[in-house]
Amino acid sequence: MAFATPKEVALAVTEANANRTRNTLANLIILGFLGGAFTGFGAEAATMASHDLTALGAGLQQFVKGSIFSVGVIFTIICGGELFTGNALMWLPFIDRRISFQEMLSTLLVVLFSNVAGAVLVAWLMAQSGLFLFNDAKLGAEALATAVTKVNLPWSQVFVRGILCNWMICAGVWMSFAAKDVISKIASLYIGVMVFVMSGFENSVANFYYLPAGWFAKQVPAVVEASGLGALADTVTWANIITHNWIPSALGNFVGAATFVANLYWFVYVRKAPAVVPANSWAHAGGD
Repeated sequence: MAFATPKEVALAVTEANANRTRNTLANLIILGFLGGAFTGFGAEAATMASHDLTALGAGLQQFVKGSIFSVGVIFTIICGGELFTGNALMWLPFIDRRISFQEMLSTLLVVLFSNVAGAVLVAWLMAQSGLFLFNDAKLGAEALATAVTKVNLPWSQVFVRGILCNWMICAGVWMSFAAKDVISKIASLYIGVMVFVMSGFENSVANFYYLPAGWFAKQVPAVVEASGLGALADTVTWANIITHNWIPSALGNFVGAATFVANLYWFVYVRKAPAVVPANSWAHAGGD
């Protein structure tokens, strides 16, 4: 068979996420930083590709954005990195009693804050590059408009969009475990990520880039003028970024992964399975 069965995938995902708790603190910080940075690169490239495609219509513009954004997750999986969104699948070995709640929580928090550092650095470097002035400052205006939209969504909507987002992302990660070659892994990841971005769902790690990028863009008068947002630009504050978006999107992401992926597949495939995946199993842990 050219791909793994659903049960094989479930067992491999369980073991891979249990192994995350055995990584060193230094490795988690570095890999989390890289995951956040790779996601930031995917987000800035998606903004570059889609910022002036309004003539195509909003749906196709989102499709382009999602197609390009997926490279961030692909880089993380193939090159090596850790993302809070995918690591939410640690709920699976937790409910299977292979790791403790403290092990899961501490690993998630280290990766979460490392993701923030990597993504914010890329946003800051974009600001220093002067590229927010690209295309008569329309690129910066799009970055600012994205941030304005995200910080002004109701808390409950961000939370629900976070649930939907990570249901799709973790489905893509899940499929990537079934793949036995790099191209198939890339295709699996692309599908899950493209669907969530095209649908307008909320990804906390992506927002660790998008919202700081909007805040940095707001510091450029030409960008604010090109955006035509007026006083709305002032709603992009660090307090609003954290409380109106980062917190509800991260919580929603965790709930989406735990409830609709980890819990359901644990019940079907893992709860009565052997405690350990054989050492010669086709799948080994990696990335998101």
